[in-house]
Amino acid sequence: MLSDYKAGQAASNRAAARMPADCIPVSGIYNSRPFEALPCGTASLAPSRKAARMPHRFSGLTIAIVLVATVPVLAQDEDSYNERLEYDVATGTWVEIPPPVPGTDAGDLAIARALLAKNEYGDARDAFDDWFDTYAESSLRDEALFYAAETEIAAEDADPKSGDLIQAHEWLLEVIEAWPGSDISDRALRRQLIIAEMFLFKDRKQRLLKGTIWLTAEEEALKILSKITDEWANGKPIAEQALRLKGDYHYQNGEFEEAELTYARLMREFPRGRYRKISLLRSGQSALARFPGVEFDDADLLEADVYFRDFQSQYATEAEAYRVPQTLQRIQDSLAHKEFTVASFYERTRRLDSAAYYYRYIIDAWPESTWAAQSRERLVAIGATGPTTVDVDANGNRLPPADIDKTITSDDTRTNESMNVTANSVADANAGDDDEATPTTSASGQSPARTSPPTTPTVTANGQPANSESPRSTRVVGTMDPVD
Repeated sequence: MLSDYKAGQAASNRAAARMPADCIPVSGIYNSRPFEALPCGTASLAPSRKAARMPHRFSGLTIAIVLVATVPVLAQDEDSYNERLEYDVATGTWVEIPPPVPGTDAGDLAIARALLAKNEYGDARDAFDDWFDTYAESSLRDEALFYAAETEIAAEDADPKSGDLIQAHEWLLEVIEAWPGSDISDRALRRQLIIAEMFLFKDRKQRLLKGTIWLTAEEEALKILSKITDEWANGKPIAEQALRLKGDYHYQNGEFEEAELTYARLMREFPRGRYRKISLLRSGQSALARFPGVEFDDADLLEADVYFRDFQSQYATEAEAYRVPQTLQRIQDSLAHKEFTVASFYERTRRLDSAAYYYRYIIDAWPESTWAAQSRERLVAIGATGPTTVDVDANGNRLPPADIDKTITSDDTRTNESMNVTANSVADANAGDDDEATPTTSASGQSPARTSPPTTPTVTANGQPANSESPRSTRVVGTMDPVD
């Protein structure tokens, strides 16, 4: 995402030699207005700050548009300066703007900005420091803070450990809080996003003790993104970008629970946003990566199934490219495997009616799976191949056998352990989750859900009771490129 920032910097570099101090393009990852990325030159028109703040107001007002024309003049060391003209709509004439005058707040600020445009970051930093010392009460302080922060960001982007991003963050924070809602405050928000991105994805460090110590700043970056989404720009497009960065950071670092929550919020707050597709896909991948295995609760597996089916229905072409059908098949196989594990548990503990119930359920739900074939073999082995009386409720839904209890203590000498049985269902898996994150699914072609589910034992691979907090997997499910 820093490519836009670097492109803007390159444009500034190419135009620096012929650029007046007050006509400097502003680079950035999420660029503000289009004209800011244009180098000022003889062939381009760039609106002034006043014009930018009222883009569609023409009635009787003077709109300043800066025309830059390079005019050779006599100067020391054969230098030249750029003559700056302002167009007066009322008179239809171009009026010359005087060049910056050193010794004034506007003039010294323009000189500091010119040094920034020429990528002379050390000199620009000194010029801004002198400006803050000299003009502490100036009305141009917001601009000075912004461009001083821009100097640190550009220096750090050009050469790691040559800029102070934390100092830039503090300057931009002052702009955002002291001038809320202004144009320069909006631009400061975009620079805050750049700082967070550099900390999280570009391995930039925070500077301490005048550069003698450099530490990671992921926590500070996440706080910046949270400020953008929760306080500074809640519901605005820049908040959508901040949520995407935050979700991607958690996902790439194996923090799948946080990633899923962030992507779910992104889909909820920006349902028609440009990142909905990647958010839906990554939510499914995060839920699937959190599933620790068939011996544990299947809530994450069921959530992943819902996410991937929604993705398949909404983005059919992309679903094939990202192998979503194959992933769904793998999820169904895992669900069947889990039910077979439950049935095997009941068989070991001599609860044969319950075991037969689960074996038949597997055959009905996944008839073509290998687990269905093994279930048929187990039914024969326990002598449960004949007709079976099935209890139903008032709605005709199948009821579980009476011997399936909420807690079962095994006498099986092969385990020598007590086994806890906990009730699980699709509703339990989705209980408390966000409606946007785990939408309901239809019965057609989706993972089968028992209408009156029997309880499912939560056991380990050795038949031992599982912990109340099942371990979370940190494996990444596949390697998929981001979806634009």
